[in-house]
Amino acid sequence: MKILKWKSFLEGIVGEEGISNIEQYIDRMDLSIDDKLFFLDKVDFDVIVDFGCANGTLLSKIRIAKPGVKLIGYDLDDVMVDKAHHLLGEEILITEDWSEIAKELVNYKAPLLNLSSVIHEVYSYSPPDIIKSFWKDIVFSGMFKYIVIRDMMPSTKIDDVENFEEDILKIREKADAKQLEEFENIWGYIDDSYKTLSHFLLKYRYLDNWNREVKENYFPLSLESMKHKITSGYKINYEEKFSVPFIQQQLKIDFDVQLKESTHTKLIIENIAFKNPSL
Repeated sequence: MKILKWKSFLEGIVGEEGISNIEQYIDRMDLSIDDKLFFLDKVDFDVIVDFGCANGTLLSKIRIAKPGVKLIGYDLDDVMVDKAHHLLGEEILITEDWSEIAKELVNYKAPLLNLSSVIHEVYSYSPPDIIKSFWKDIVFSGMFKYIVIRDMMPSTKIDDVENFEEDILKIREKADAKQLEEFENIWGYIDDSYKTLSHFLLKYRYLDNWNREVKENYFPLSLESMKHKITSGYKINYEEKFSVPFIQQQLKIDFDVQLKESTHTKLIIENIAFKNPSL
């Protein structure tokens, strides 16, 4: 599996346009950490693989909430792996090697794969063959009974929003002109569609990591296109479209606007035929 040596993704994360302020990056992720645990009371799992575990904060929360669950973290950034080990202890498996995880999963009846704010990064930093491998060899590989997704993933209905000219005027008046210009040079004018406007409104706050963030595609998949990726034998057990409350609050403060269509999606997908052949 190419995913085992996913160096192109790693180089995208920590290379020329790497994370310039890693502490701000972690703080940003932690702002919605409780919401990222939405699945805890909805599925019964005995091991969780947090794909893109970063500094291990989410796993540390799960350790308290579900003390009997096996915790595994996967990340390709050495700095994040070290931080996760420091937070969780060396006894927790935190690894850059997917084969280690595959060997561990054979011991469990209900493994869960957690994909929290990582799908858009996979698309932003990986070539097509690695993206294909991500879906085939990881997500829908048959290794997991549950797949949990929480990411920036609007419905195609976001393109139907009209009459947002007043919001455009407010944002052009108050936004950093250089920052907005750089965004529009890559993604198009915010006047063109509500999806483009929403894309900017999810990015503008991250000035310290702007050179990296401005190039990321926050919306590589719509909710509808995500559903088309679900292969035979899997079903959606839970679905929620939403906009993050703290982002809405900040938009009100900074621009006196509110998002008019959901920008995020939560999904719980079950492998209905899952059975660990080793048990």
